[in-house]
Amino acid sequence: MTESIGDDDASRTSVPEAVAEDVARPRLIDRLTAAMDEPWTLTLVAAPAGTGKTRLLAQWAAVIGAESDTDVVWVSFRRGDVDLMLLRSALERIEDGRLRESLAKVPRVASEDTARSLARSLRATPRRIVLVFDDVHLIDTPELADMLSAFVQAVPGNAHVVLSGRGTRLIRVARRRIAGIALELDSADLAFTPAEVRSFFRANGITVSQGEITTVLQRTEGWAAGLRLMVLAGLEHRDTTDNSLRGDAPALVDYFLEEVFADLDEELREFLLVTSVPEAFTVDLAYRLSPGAPAAALVERVIQLSVLMGRHGTDPVWYHYHPLLREFLTARLRDRGRAVIERLEKDAAEWFAEQQAHLPALRHATRSGDPACISVILRRCGMQLILTGHACEVSEAIRTMPAPLRSDPAVQMLVAAAELARGDASAAAAVLATLGDRGGSAADRQWLAGLDLHTAVRRGGIAEALDRLGRSFVAVTGESQLDTYAFLQAAMGELYVGHLDRAERYARTAADQARAVSAITAELQASAILNTSTLFRGRMRDVLASGERLDARWRELGAPADSFYEVTRVWRSWVPYERLQEVDAEQTLRAAAAIIDSGPEPAISRGLRGLTALLSAHDAPDPHAAALTLRDTLVPREDTPLPLHWYAMLGAFAVHTFDRLGEPNLRDRFISDTERALGPSGEIVVLRAIAALHDQRHAEARAALGPVLDGSMTCALPASMVDAWLVAAALDVHDGDTERAQASLSVALSLAEPEEHVRRIAAADPAVLRLLGARATAGTRTRFSDTVRERLVAAGLLVDEELTHRERIVLLALSRNATLRQIAQEEFISPNTVKTHVRNIYRKLGVSDREGVTAAAHALGIG
Repeated sequence: MTESIGDDDASRTSVPEAVAEDVARPRLIDRLTAAMDEPWTLTLVAAPAGTGKTRLLAQWAAVIGAESDTDVVWVSFRRGDVDLMLLRSALERIEDGRLRESLAKVPRVASEDTARSLARSLRATPRRIVLVFDDVHLIDTPELADMLSAFVQAVPGNAHVVLSGRGTRLIRVARRRIAGIALELDSADLAFTPAEVRSFFRANGITVSQGEITTVLQRTEGWAAGLRLMVLAGLEHRDTTDNSLRGDAPALVDYFLEEVFADLDEELREFLLVTSVPEAFTVDLAYRLSPGAPAAALVERVIQLSVLMGRHGTDPVWYHYHPLLREFLTARLRDRGRAVIERLEKDAAEWFAEQQAHLPALRHATRSGDPACISVILRRCGMQLILTGHACEVSEAIRTMPAPLRSDPAVQMLVAAAELARGDASAAAAVLATLGDRGGSAADRQWLAGLDLHTAVRRGGIAEALDRLGRSFVAVTGESQLDTYAFLQAAMGELYVGHLDRAERYARTAADQARAVSAITAELQASAILNTSTLFRGRMRDVLASGERLDARWRELGAPADSFYEVTRVWRSWVPYERLQEVDAEQTLRAAAAIIDSGPEPAISRGLRGLTALLSAHDAPDPHAAALTLRDTLVPREDTPLPLHWYAMLGAFAVHTFDRLGEPNLRDRFISDTERALGPSGEIVVLRAIAALHDQRHAEARAALGPVLDGSMTCALPASMVDAWLVAAALDVHDGDTERAQASLSVALSLAEPEEHVRRIAAADPAVLRLLGARATAGTRTRFSDTVRERLVAAGLLVDEELTHRERIVLLALSRNATLRQIAQEEFISPNTVKTHVRNIYRKLGVSDREGVTAAAHALGIG
């Protein structure tokens, strides 16, 4: 070793002075202090340039150096150092005679043995010695690194060593890591917290809000040098976040050139440049971006050099540069010309597409400027993102494209699909107007067909769009995302016009294609179409069973928020509602409507609001307002279409509700509006018959109902036939034809029984409920009839009255044509009492004359 040090080197053995603007960081100082009490004697502080290592350790040194029994020794290394002369000089300045005597015995020779002897000499003092070695990454000779390693290994228990720098490089600390190190601090530990950021700016006379702190952290990731530069910007501009620091700012360019690039050779600089194109990269992607380069080894070198790079994930590990460093790198990459960047963007796009990372693939493709790459990625990844519920991200990515590329037909079609998925049909209409007659490939035609149908589902004209589709729409093109989209829209269109067979066939194809490409949103929509079609077919048990399977699949997919899945939850509440079972349907409807309101399905949301209005109308404080809401939300509208079966399912309930609210005019307008939208159908006939029955226009109701009952006019919904026969039963009662009434009721019950349409019976004319309560025929004494009566009684809609013993005696006498006087004499009761019994019998049996009584008695087995 040399005998003395110059004045220039003296500062390297002094603890750096604190800066007034420095922010106290007690959370880190406490950790450093606590590490001194651990059984190990080494702390590592390894982090990139500008993370505040030196300032933190200087603060800590001031704290512990103030203790009477502690001395702090500071040594800063620089390139070209060859020995530990500075360390010896710093130790000799400690005011301790025994230590100086021990040091005097150590040879002044640059060797590992000498380094170990220096460490052992520390045993001579009872004081605690803290040795901070700063900038250890600048040690560039193996000899000096070995000497420092030997010193660290031999340090006694009354000393604690801190190695600080951008990495330990040549210093042998691997074994110490295995054996145990008191503490390791890296860039994540040194990153400023929100509270520290606020204090840092306040110390420099700048007040920042919580929102500004969030912005600052997004830009700097808590990097101390970045914060200092933002403070300088803030001192010049009042709003710090409006003048946010960029990595290509002159001050940062100089900083990165001096503090980052200066330590790198040409191969490593090139590696950083090409891997800065994606926001994050794996070793595999690095190989793609830098063909021929030893990517794995270069990543390790970057890590060892503590370049501003973070990592996340495990299999694979993803690496990302600090946002400001990445901006610096991409700015330098731009200097090489557009062709270089476009080639790297294209390579990144293709790699992400292979990994099915569709959003980054789309972003890189749009930046590549390569028409072929854009076309392929748009078809595969852009449509995949739409089918997985990320239409907003697709629109955002396309907006960043140059205007000439945005005019490309493939781009225009993707824009249309994305905007349709977000609920806006205007962009699609414009695209269809421009490209509608374009020939193109089979995939293009499939895509345009899907857009045409999707637009019609949004704004009307579904039947016309299906006509344009033609009968040839049966084959897949091989482009799974486009096929999924097109078949999904075809399924929706067919469902809306009431062609359930075709809707289910298209939905199954769409579901298969969606599962093949993991398009979860499309898969849930296809499943919802199938579930809805099952409901429209009247198979309510199957609705519940398929709903349970869909629930399980939904959970497997991560329980995403999805409008169409929410619709199936409504159906599973509607089924018990139709059955007049206990269920809180309104709560389910409101929860579903809240989700759908926040999404791009205004028609479905409107329909659910109508359903909610229907369920809550019975206790509405303002009946007229409730009736207006009912009409506004349930009447068909061309601009927000819903399936024909939807109106068929709710129509009868709506008409009954209008009548309960005392609004016959609004009821008739609702029926007329529905007929104009749906055309003549069995459901419309039934609605008019229900209205006429309520208004006691019995002949008109009978005439209207005839074509439905004789089968010359069909109903879309099986349950509509239950309504029809219930109206017929009521008309028969009012006409005095008890036998026919019982027969009509028996038909209605037999139709209602398979799926338990009890609520439709509950909504029927009171005469029908009395007929049911009397149990006058075998058709009203079945197990299902008992179930109906139990639910009607539980709902307070029926008083379940059996004939009393005395009434049965009177009924027997009536069936034998006895007069009232004869019955009174035989039973020793007054004629008035007999009259009372007869009135009760007529009421309970739902009959109006002696002939009906006789038939009812025979049906009950009396007489």
